[in-house]
Amino acid sequence: MFSTRAITAALAVLVTFSLGTPVLAAPAKRDQTQIARQAQEEARARAEQRGSIDDSQPRRSTRGDGSRLPRMHSPMVHARPKPSREPVIGWSSALGEPEFDDRRRRLPAAPVPKGYIPAIHVGERFVFDVYFAGNPAGLAEAGVVEYQADPRGDAPQGSGMYRLEGQAVTSGVVSLLASMEDRMITWIDAGDGAVISSVNILDRAGLGVGKGYKRRVTEIEYEGRGSIRITDAKDEKTTKMTRQVPRNTFDPLSAMAWVRSLDLAEGETVSAHAMDGKVLLKVEVIGRGKAKLDPMPSVAQGLGVSPDDVHLLEGTLSWVDRYGTVREDLRKYSFRAYVTHDDRRLLLAIETDMWLGVLKLVLNRYDPPSAGHGGAGPSPRPD
Repeated sequence: MFSTRAITAALAVLVTFSLGTPVLAAPAKRDQTQIARQAQEEARARAEQRGSIDDSQPRRSTRGDGSRLPRMHSPMVHARPKPSREPVIGWSSALGEPEFDDRRRRLPAAPVPKGYIPAIHVGERFVFDVYFAGNPAGLAEAGVVEYQADPRGDAPQGSGMYRLEGQAVTSGVVSLLASMEDRMITWIDAGDGAVISSVNILDRAGLGVGKGYKRRVTEIEYEGRGSIRITDAKDEKTTKMTRQVPRNTFDPLSAMAWVRSLDLAEGETVSAHAMDGKVLLKVEVIGRGKAKLDPMPSVAQGLGVSPDDVHLLEGTLSWVDRYGTVREDLRKYSFRAYVTHDDRRLLLAIETDMWLGVLKLVLNRYDPPSAGHGGAGPSPRPD
């Protein structure tokens, strides 16, 4: 067939032919931009030949304004289907009535206590003997000191204020272990009895103090609509805090005045809230009708109170957390108040169950309202 030399010669000829002959490069592929530019140049050249060239700038597109549309896969406002069609529908209607997922926990709605101003009289004063577990423990007193008028006038232009003062001092066997003096000054609104401010000054001394504080001053400013500001000073240490409480939350003095003013039928119940220092308490009271107070205080007989005029009010004091829920893990304290069923509403005795025994306050002295202040002062604010 073919020899090796012939095959080698033929391959050499093919390599020489391929290397000596230049290979033509394939034309480069143009992109769309080049094609459009060439088309514009050709169109401009044809227009110049016809003499109808247009020097106006090319029109810009308004579709690409650079703004970012919101992501629609998880909108912040969710529309709720409604049975009737409204003038504004779609997203505009949903924005008008947004439904946000608010996970904040708020105080439950509580009824506002009724006003007790008709039972407040300037100059009226109660003095009680304090007994603890049947033993004399001290003296306690509470009264209405003064009425301060509003420079703007009475309601509805303005509203005056009443000043309530209370004091408790230990004596007897209890004072041998620890002496204590508790003073309280409260300003209330003359329209509905809402507390404006409260100051509680507590001085302690004796063996029972130990390493605890000797003087404590607690100031509470009621800023309205359930907001209070507390400044608690124990000796040299001061703590400040704000918290939300139900509307018209009482302090101890105003709570006592409110309970005294209640005229409840047998089985009727009411409730309110009160601040004791920095602790929020829920006060629940139920009427028990006529009751026998034995022994009857001697001052009651001098005031012409008969045994049939005494009515009993029973109640409980429960700790409440910051969300308005009663703490079931803490002990509830019960109390009993004996009040005369007449216009004077005399508070004859109060009994409170404590952890070591019963704390009892028995009326020892009563000062009637001052001359010219037998009423409740100005007319109450209209609701």
